[in-house]
Amino acid sequence: MKLIFYSTAPHSGVGYGVLTKHLVKRMIADGHQVKVATKHPIGGILIEDGIEVFDGLEIGLVNKIAEEEKYDFIITAMDVWPLPKDAFVKWVAINFLDVELIFPNMIEKLKSTKYQIAVTEHGKRELERVGYKPFYAPLGVDTKLFAPDEVRRATFRAKKKWADDTFVIGLVGINYGTDRKNIIGLLRAFQGFNKRHPNSKLYLHTDVMGSTAGGIPLEWVISSCGFDSQNNGPVQYVNQKEYHLWSIAQEEVADTYRGVDVFCLPSHGEGFGFPWLEAQSCGTPTITVDTTSGRQLNFGGYIIPVPEDYLHWSTHLSWFADVPPSAIDEQLELAYKDWENKVAWKKRQEDARNGAIEYEWDLVYSKYWRPILEQLGDRKILIQRLPNYGLDVYEKFSGRALMLDCWESCKNMNCKKLKEDTYPLLPGEWKGPISVLQRSYPIVPDKEGNLLIDTSCTLYKWLSTRFIAECKKYWLDLLSYPLIRDEVKKLWDKGYFDGKYVPLEDIKNPSFDEGYKTAWQSNIFTQFQFTPEMIEKIPKGGKVLDVGTGDGMRVNWLRSQGYQAVGTEINKSWINGDSIVYGDMIKLPFEDNSFDMVVSADVLEHLEDPLKGLSELFRVSRDWVVIQVTPTEFKEFFEDPTHKAVWDLARWQREIMEFTEQMIQFKNSIFMLKKKRIENENKVKVS
Repeated sequence: MKLIFYSTAPHSGVGYGVLTKHLVKRMIADGHQVKVATKHPIGGILIEDGIEVFDGLEIGLVNKIAEEEKYDFIITAMDVWPLPKDAFVKWVAINFLDVELIFPNMIEKLKSTKYQIAVTEHGKRELERVGYKPFYAPLGVDTKLFAPDEVRRATFRAKKKWADDTFVIGLVGINYGTDRKNIIGLLRAFQGFNKRHPNSKLYLHTDVMGSTAGGIPLEWVISSCGFDSQNNGPVQYVNQKEYHLWSIAQEEVADTYRGVDVFCLPSHGEGFGFPWLEAQSCGTPTITVDTTSGRQLNFGGYIIPVPEDYLHWSTHLSWFADVPPSAIDEQLELAYKDWENKVAWKKRQEDARNGAIEYEWDLVYSKYWRPILEQLGDRKILIQRLPNYGLDVYEKFSGRALMLDCWESCKNMNCKKLKEDTYPLLPGEWKGPISVLQRSYPIVPDKEGNLLIDTSCTLYKWLSTRFIAECKKYWLDLLSYPLIRDEVKKLWDKGYFDGKYVPLEDIKNPSFDEGYKTAWQSNIFTQFQFTPEMIEKIPKGGKVLDVGTGDGMRVNWLRSQGYQAVGTEINKSWINGDSIVYGDMIKLPFEDNSFDMVVSADVLEHLEDPLKGLSELFRVSRDWVVIQVTPTEFKEFFEDPTHKAVWDLARWQREIMEFTEQMIQFKNSIFMLKKKRIENENKVKVS
């Protein structure tokens, strides 16, 4: 097969990079054509171990490459929930679930995928519980790299100045701002443990400074727990310069696993849990948590139980395990007692290594991944022959004219001749009342499968971005069927396509001009109304500015209520020199602090740089700013071809907070914002 693998670069030492390296090189060895795409900049095209990697590829470009170069599937190895809905064409998602219950956002995003691959037994059960039928394929470990080595263990411990009778607890993990790895819980558990066992140490292979991943400043936490924070006391940590420069080789990470006596990662939840697996592959007994993959990846070590009291509610709308320091301490104590008994400890080490060997990369690839890829290849062939018109094609087109009925304003009516019987239908297939060609017009494929647009259609300039995206996506699927390609060619030969066609890529979104605003937007989208909460913030007879006022309806209403109101507009047909004046939001023609309240409804999302517009609104306001925006969660965002700020509601909230000291949010993404007061603390007092 021809595959794009979208994840982290294979040279990266993090979990996603490790799985990319090991899976992709085995796929290539099996004869698949695989290219890795990563959104993380690595400096051009990189060839590593025979793997071709493209850096900085955002989702749109990945889809474009998949479309132009005819890839069979895009396989993603990353969290699904932060991605946009319908992010990829022909999407196969490797799924990582690090909480107890699959949450609504993930369920919704997975609807866009063709297939899902669960990497843990827990994840598979959850996907099945909510109605999916996922493949199951665990990840693996390099058992040659991560292997017991007494010589390297002794060298590592000597370098750290750890005596043979020192019991060392180790942790390898990313220091997230949410403390997902529960590093603070481990530090607090170690407080009591170290008092009982002064011959113990805790070694942290992580970002102690907290400068990456929004991490916690662990030096301060270490100090607050009563330990020396400068890497000289019972709590020690990896060299921070080397860690942040990514200059620590994987062999040295393996030395960490080998050098400690017990590995403890009391994480709230792991999508898979590479560190647990790698530590045990080195023969190091491990403490895991009885959640997500914690039990699956524990081979004779120690498991922290998770009663209901330990489950906390997360922002994902799911439960995660938050084991307290006392529960961690209990397992550390059990490990310490076994460590003192050489026979018991040797058995723990052997069980750890033997269990990890079952996850050796070649074994899991041949047992799980290769059969899945073979099935995907078979299904690709089936899809090529037998499309499901009803479910996969017809019902997914939303229609091109979402603000007006195209039939009412059409002057050409060219698409009416595209009758149902003109569309290629396979014998015995579903014959719906409306052809796909009729649904997608004025976008049609040429003989080679390139998408064209018929410029004789009256409304071709006003196609929504959502509809264009849908046409690209579903025509890409349809044209992968050889029989349909043949029938399209026949239609061209019969003369059914006689419009004035140009490549779809040549059509750009129209500018925010007078014709568009007059004919479409003001009558449909801008339905903002003042609430009593807003009105009470305006002083009696106060001054109000409405930016992007349209026909001035709000300005006229404010004036009728006794307020001094004026509107700005870039549509010259509405400017009257009195209630409506010309004004570009990027550079409003008013002095600072000119108005008691400034209002702008459905304008900011039309700007290339909405922050400049937002800054202007606050500049001319002396007190309050009220805005209405259209985030990407609203279907209206993609129905308007002039929307430019592709921001979801969460990003709007974050950006807005930088400007205001008080934010009141109403429904329909309306915000009332109090202007920040910035006092000059360095004023010179003149007596």
